[in-house]
Amino acid sequence: MRFRLSSLVNEFELIRTHFQRDPLDPSVVLGVGDDAAIVSQLSDYETVISVDSVVAGRHVPQICPPDGFAARLLGRGLSDLAAMGADPKYVLLSLTLPTFEPGWVDHFADRFHKLCVRFGLDLVGGDTSRGPLSAHITVIGHVPKGSAISRSGLRSGDDLWVFGSDLGGARAYLDVLDGLESNHEVWAERYWRPEPQLVAGLSLRGMASAMIDISDGLCQDLFHLLDNSVGSATVKLQSNLIPFCDDLVDRFGLEKALEYALTGGDDYCLLASIPPGLEVPGCGRRIGMVVKGESARILLDGKPLPSKWQLGWDHSR
Repeated sequence: MRFRLSSLVNEFELIRTHFQRDPLDPSVVLGVGDDAAIVSQLSDYETVISVDSVVAGRHVPQICPPDGFAARLLGRGLSDLAAMGADPKYVLLSLTLPTFEPGWVDHFADRFHKLCVRFGLDLVGGDTSRGPLSAHITVIGHVPKGSAISRSGLRSGDDLWVFGSDLGGARAYLDVLDGLESNHEVWAERYWRPEPQLVAGLSLRGMASAMIDISDGLCQDLFHLLDNSVGSATVKLQSNLIPFCDDLVDRFGLEKALEYALTGGDDYCLLASIPPGLEVPGCGRRIGMVVKGESARILLDGKPLPSKWQLGWDHSR
């Protein structure tokens, strides 16, 4: 897989300088720099694959910090693997740049590779071209056969758990970017540097009935679990159990804080349904329960969700 850039830049120098690294894992037979990557397969494991993208002006501001762009890109992709209970192994990167600015690419590549080392990922190939700033990654992981966690399996009697730091901070940071709120370091951290819950995902193998990462908003993602539930079900959420991000209630009041936490998205926590009575990992917080219902719906403190709420991110808008 070759990295292509405009003729103004030597593509081979670009590869050597920014994207070619010694493999972290011996399963990488051939990595960056050839027409395709070669990796050896492990017996008794299944491969988990996910694709994600970050487009400037759509998912992030048109002008954005390279380290934040890299962290947000990789964090989003790895969160999908975490939701499946998968171990991350490899990543493919397609990067489109408006111009080749060595300083920006230096910082992007440095952050990207440091995160790859931290999470045990090998960059094994990709593509680079010139155009509006955007990036697409394919993350590849593995799980022991039959142990992956999917969105199917939520059932009445389960408890609903969130795994991760807190909710609503990334949505609140959009108000900072729009000039509606003063800067907040924790909100900025949640937006630019999402923390994929890989350890939690691994620990929930064989425990969670169903799981999804909270990317488009907790309520919208929860409906995906309800749509794939075992029998019709209703989820009862409790507002006093919602893990709000720092200062969310103080800045916006409880009603707006609940809206941001439950519909804002970009939290990249894990949302899991777990049968009661199990020893749940300590990083989890119970936020409600699943009961029998004639149709899939969500109740907050026993009442329907406010009709004015937009339940999450819509990629078609």
